[in-house]
Amino acid sequence: MMGVKRLPSYRDYWSSNPQLNDAYISSTMPVKRFSFLLGNLHLNDRNKEPKKGDANFDKLYKIRPFIEKISETYLHHYDPTKEQFIDESMVKFKGRNTMKQYMPQKPIKRGYKVWVRSDMNGYVCEFQMYTGKIGNAAEKNLGERVIKDLSQTLIKYS
Repeated sequence: MMGVKRLPSYRDYWSSNPQLNDAYISSTMPVKRFSFLLGNLHLNDRNKEPKKGDANFDKLYKIRPFIEKISETYLHHYDPTKEQFIDESMVKFKGRNTMKQYMPQKPIKRGYKVWVRSDMNGYVCEFQMYTGKIGNAAEKNLGERVIKDLSQTLIKYS
């Protein structure tokens, strides 16, 4: 998916079919260059990634620098309202991934579960992605831990 206009494949944006082609995207860069960047752009060093089962293993390792940067940006470039809310939300995802959740009671039933602290205007002040169970045991007091984690910066900056 690229932006507002959704096509079955990213290559369709460069299609010779005028119904599929997107002149803005196809004039920005050739499809071969985009394919190269898509396959080779990395946010973290894959050679240093901890293996599954290692104490430092992180399912979000590949995008961790991006998550940290946007979290830092959210915290330092906006003065939120005094009223804060913490809630869970789903980011729609239908592919295969160990972090994907199924929640039949939600409007978006399948996707990534994210806890969000936002202000009354809906601005995301801080968020935390759910990466799933650690081992076979379910985490006890999960809700309590998430609220404490997302409230730390409120306590720190008050």
